[in-house]
Amino acid sequence: MARSSRARLPGMSRAAKIAGWCWLPVYLVGLSVLLGWLNDALRLGMDGVTVNIVYFAVNLAAVLIIFHNFLRQPFFGGGFWDFLQALILGAAIHYGGTFVIDWAAQRLSISLTLFNNDTVSDLLTSGGTVMTVATVLAAPIIEETLVRGLVFGTIRDASRWLGYVVSILVFVFMHTWQYFLLYEPGAVLLSALPYIPAAAALCFAYEKSGSIWAAISLHAIINAIAAGVLTM
Repeated sequence: MARSSRARLPGMSRAAKIAGWCWLPVYLVGLSVLLGWLNDALRLGMDGVTVNIVYFAVNLAAVLIIFHNFLRQPFFGGGFWDFLQALILGAAIHYGGTFVIDWAAQRLSISLTLFNNDTVSDLLTSGGTVMTVATVLAAPIIEETLVRGLVFGTIRDASRWLGYVVSILVFVFMHTWQYFLLYEPGAVLLSALPYIPAAAALCFAYEKSGSIWAAISLHAIINAIAAGVLTM
């Protein structure tokens, strides 16, 4: 029998939830700001690639420590076929939604500049294999555990639609907030639109499969394809 999209998701301990919610703002803003300040104040001379490697390494370590029991859940959740369907349908939601946004932007003559893609492209070109591994493997584990496992999973217990909304907003925020300091706010808000289908697709994949590893796998696939396109 197919797993209901409203099925119970893997449990997370109270301690993990508390520690996770405390770490979330560190991941979103705090660590990035701290590393930039330390780099300047101590004259460490770290370039963008090195700063990002440290950033991913610290966050990955924190996530593995805080959520080690949660991440030990069965990889395929409710079953292999639900897992596979979650990947296929999740990918359809992501790429279909992205196509609609791009089509609408073209019809309305709106320019969508993905500032984060430009940054990632530069880092992948400069950082080579290490940054590719961070983008394709580390980032999905960190982001899915925090955004889907913690944020969506916690809020969904009270309200499914609110879980979607808040986790989508957090996902959009983490990919755009720093660019409000550099570019015109309207352009940054428009650049956030393409992240909405991905965020919704990843929530769906988590629900459909009953495994956070489906969301991590789909995120890794999306990032791998994007990395290949950006470095062509």
